[in-house]
This record gives sequence, C-alpha cells and structure tokens, in this order.
Amino acid sequence: MNNKYIVVGIDGTGSREWMYKDGSNSSTYKFIRDVHYGAMDIDRRWYNGPSNVVTGSDTEPILQEALDFIYQRIGSLFPAIKSQAIKPLEMFDVNSCMQNQERTTQEYMAGRGYSVSYRKPVQVTQNMLAHQPLTTDDVRVVLIGHSRGGLATTALARMLSPLVRVYFMGLYDSVDREGCLDGMNVENVKFVAHARRHPDVRSRTYFGNTSLKYIGVDHAEERFFYTSHGGMGGSFITKANEVTAFGDSSCLPTINVQTEQGPLELINNPALVQKFGKKMDLVCADGSSEADQFIRTQAKKYGIPVD
Repeated sequence: MNNKYIVVGIDGTGSREWMYKDGSNSSTYKFIRDVHYGAMDIDRRWYNGPSNVVTGSDTEPILQEALDFIYQRIGSLFPAIKSQAIKPLEMFDVNSCMQNQERTTQEYMAGRGYSVSYRKPVQVTQNMLAHQPLTTDDVRVVLIGHSRGGLATTALARMLSPLVRVYFMGLYDSVDREGCLDGMNVENVKFVAHARRHPDVRSRTYFGNTSLKYIGVDHAEERFFYTSHGGMGGSFITKANEVTAFGDSSCLPTINVQTEQGPLELINNPALVQKFGKKMDLVCADGSSEADQFIRTQAKKYGIPVD
C-alpha cells in the first residue's frame, strides 16, 4: 500500500542549547530526518523543544505550531476536509489553566448576578472517533517526542481526534513538566512505543514520566533503558565541568565528594558499574543508542519507512 505520511517530531527542553548543529545528538531530529517519505518541512517537520527549563511554558506555542502544520498538510492532501469544516480541538480543550480561568471568571460573574454559561472542554469520545473523516489507511500521522516534547505530542494526538487517528507515537521518556498540559492519557493513537529511563540510573529523580495510560490504543510497548533523561533523547553529560545548576550528573564516570581529608574522586553509581562492567558514561552511551533503536524498531514493525 502506498501510504501517505505526516511526520512530526518535538524535542526536549533546551534543545537549542544542547543540540549539535548537525542534530547528531538528538534522537527526535534524526528520526524525522531518516524517514524516507516526502520532504522535510513539507511532509516531515521537526521542532526544537521549549527553552523555559523551569516551567516549560513555551511548550504550548510549539504544540500549536505543530497542530497548525498537520492541519494545513491535511487540508492540502484532502481538500474536501476543509469544506466539511471539521477542525482539530483547540488549546483550551487540553489546557487546564485556561479551563480554570474560564471557570473562575464564570463564578465571578455569577456572583454578581450575571448568567454566564461556562465553556466546557471537548472530551475525546467514541462517537467522535467513529466519525473521523480520515483513517490511518488515508494518512499515517506519526508523532515523535522527547521529554516535554513527548507531553506535547500526547496533547497533539488528542487535539487531532475530530480529524484522524494518529498511526504511531514514539516517546523518548515523556515527562509532565508543564503546569497546564495534562498528558497522562494517550488517546487517539493506534500504536505507541515509550522508551523510559531506568530508575537505577538515578537521573532526574525529582520528576516522573507521563503518557502512561493508553486508552483505546491497539498496542503499546514500554521499555526501560540505562541512560539519563537527556540520554533518552540522545544527549547526556559526561564531564563534571559541564553540569549546570539544572544539569544531570548521573552519567559522569566519576564524582567528587568532600571528605575530612579533602576532595575524593569516586566511581559514579558503583552498583550499575559492577553490573555492566563499565563506567557510567559508557553505560549511558549504550542505553541511549538502545532506546533510539527500540523506537525505530517499533516504528519499522508497523511499516514506517525509517532507517
């Protein structure tokens, strides 16, 4: 079957700073680049992740831009859809902060005697999914995301519910680090592969994963890999002088600790070093490659033409 594809990747936080110019340390960028269909920026598009390390608030405009791209591409491939006035869900429908603001405004107005109808978010329903104008036989939408980019792709799939089901979603350690987007439920997706960082690496222990409840998904597969959260997306730190205030030292081969006798250099994460017989920088390198290969293997299993 000669399938049409629309392929979108959204990278993790700070990718503008940590990604090499050739994209070789970004798993999402390489995936989009390596899909053998159409042309970059026409059928395939990759987006940098948010730059706000703390709140991730600029995830939303990236999400909106990706949604607009897909909707415009669908309009080009299937012009009749425009005349049917079938549109994706709006940001309001996936943004809890906008919904709370609407509710607060309604309560304020009602308290002053005004009759105001609260706008409720659109929910993904079986009836909606049963009446999508396009199927995965018409077009295969592929979404790839790392970190907060995984959260964005999860919301993006829900927003596409009135139009078409996402064919494949590949998640590199999706995390819920944005206060207004709720991405725990993966909906409107046929196949999901989620590569997650193994807790024994002790990377980013202060936040967990999202995109873990697969609703109506034909098949979802999760697998844990021994690398850092950054390594899950293709980039990890192995030099102590490169660890910033918000950096991740879990892949350093050695760590310095202060003792009464002065600084002492120790093997980092000796339990995993003993388990694998190599230091943490090499453990993380292998885990990063294995996570990327897992997503690609899953994608190829479902016929996606990626190297």
